[in-house]
Amino acid sequence: MKPEDRNPYKDVRSLVRGLRVIEMLSELGWAKVGELSAAAGIQRSSAYRLVNTLEQLGYVTRRSDDGAVALTTKFAYLADALKDDDIVTQFAWPSLFELSKDVLWPCDFASFEGGKVLIRLSTHKISPMSIHRGMVGKERYLMRSALGLAILSGMAEDELESSLSIIERMGGSNAEDVRNRETLHRTLDTVRARGYASSAGQTEAKISAIAMPVRSAQERVAGAVNIVFFRSVMTTEQAADRYLEKLRMCVREVERSLKDFAERNSIAGD
Repeated sequence: MKPEDRNPYKDVRSLVRGLRVIEMLSELGWAKVGELSAAAGIQRSSAYRLVNTLEQLGYVTRRSDDGAVALTTKFAYLADALKDDDIVTQFAWPSLFELSKDVLWPCDFASFEGGKVLIRLSTHKISPMSIHRGMVGKERYLMRSALGLAILSGMAEDELESSLSIIERMGGSNAEDVRNRETLHRTLDTVRARGYASSAGQTEAKISAIAMPVRSAQERVAGAVNIVFFRSVMTTEQAADRYLEKLRMCVREVERSLKDFAERNSIAGD
């Protein structure tokens, strides 16, 4: 396949150069345009035009005594608008893709948001074993899906009780499922002891799944990853025998990426 076939759209060169200027300023801090031009590999005249445009838009400020420029706090507002869930899904996708490519079955990443388990990423579109396509945004039960059970099993006690209170106030089938705390805790203890969550025909009659929680750098539950398969092909126990280690490796990779990102941000903020 030719490069132009893979990417039918031409790069917007001015945008590429502008982003390069921003990246260099984030590394250099205060810098004169000549220094910035050399560091970014951009002609000096282009660097001046780009810096002036960014200054007019409020993304760059200029020091009056020597003409050096730096990024403004406007970038902090943009970064603050990036939700934790958005960050997690960015880091989860490469590992989820590799997992699905390895096991062939479709895989999902879901997070707990507003008292609901929502699928944020899915490989159903690329899996040869899937009968579904548009899975992103779909909701899953808390106690009747592998994703929901995995998320609940990974929560610390205070986080779990807080989440259960929200779920009960929202009402509906999830509220009914979590009302019996004794049954809930017994189920979660089983999931934790086994090392993975599972469901067989509880979301869809012909579908089973196994799942594991993903934890953030702060050891809070960031979501869960599953492997989905046909009930007629294998049991959840057989799926765990075949794929649990691969699923565990995927989760570890996502958690490692989240930890590295948190550490980089911590160093940058010091």
